[in-house]
Amino acid sequence: MIDRITIYIKDVELDDIKDHLDLLSAGEAKDGSLIYSTQLRNLKIIYKGRSLWIAGSFHKYAKGNNYSLFTYDEAKNVLFELSEYTGISLERFIVSSVELAVNIQMEENAEKYLNILHSYMAHPFIYMSPMKGTSRLKGCKCHLSAYTIKFYDKTFETIKSSRLPKERWTEIPDNLLRYEIQLSRKQLKNNGFINVTGKSLLSGLHYIRFKRLMDSIFDKIIFDDITINYSKMLEDDVKRYIFAKSDKYDLYLQYIKEYKGEKEYRKERRRVNELFKRTALLVKGTFESELKSKFKLAMSKI
Repeated sequence: MIDRITIYIKDVELDDIKDHLDLLSAGEAKDGSLIYSTQLRNLKIIYKGRSLWIAGSFHKYAKGNNYSLFTYDEAKNVLFELSEYTGISLERFIVSSVELAVNIQMEENAEKYLNILHSYMAHPFIYMSPMKGTSRLKGCKCHLSAYTIKFYDKTFETIKSSRLPKERWTEIPDNLLRYEIQLSRKQLKNNGFINVTGKSLLSGLHYIRFKRLMDSIFDKIIFDDITINYSKMLEDDVKRYIFAKSDKYDLYLQYIKEYKGEKEYRKERRRVNELFKRTALLVKGTFESELKSKFKLAMSKI
């Protein structure tokens, strides 16, 4: 559930941690003080301005990847390890940002489910930029003041970001769709998570509230799943239906209105509305139904 996280600890004396954390000089801050850093597996540890910062993926720290199952209890174990490693109590660990995520095992390629994402609270999902060196659709996101919601092809992202050789691609599960919610400290507060610390994350209450937030956001997402049983339609109706659902159909209506007149425009609208009524019972919503079902299953495991 908890993946990427940023934690800071205030009022830390360098002499208390420098040697046992193996901190090395890493530059100079704006105020002229030195910056020190080290790496703990995948986690970046930085000391600057009398504060110690820890950032990275808890999931990768514990499992070596972030496409496998990762439970809340496993995230708590990481916190215990970090407290022991730093020699600092968890009540001093202040959460600056957190990413809540779940990987959903789907039946089809993730792109088919990305294509049905429409909006959340009247805010449309937009395409995420392709990964560097690729042109393939990676995912969709919806950015709000309260949080950022993302869905993307986790199988594809893992293959490209991990740079695994082709012969090892089979190690990564096919058709993984990732659902993420990113929350800054301010956004955590706005969603009722006030003064989140490493110690408070150990509470079962936070686990319940994080799951409830992920569930409530997912439940309010509007899908546009137009998967349909075409076998019961005439070929001409199939062509007209697909065209009427496309982005170009509004241009066609505009052409009719400007060049054929209002009467032909209204006739075309009536024909399409009648077609939609005839096909309403044939709409299956297959991908939407599957996604909702698989989401519940994935959430029950974390």
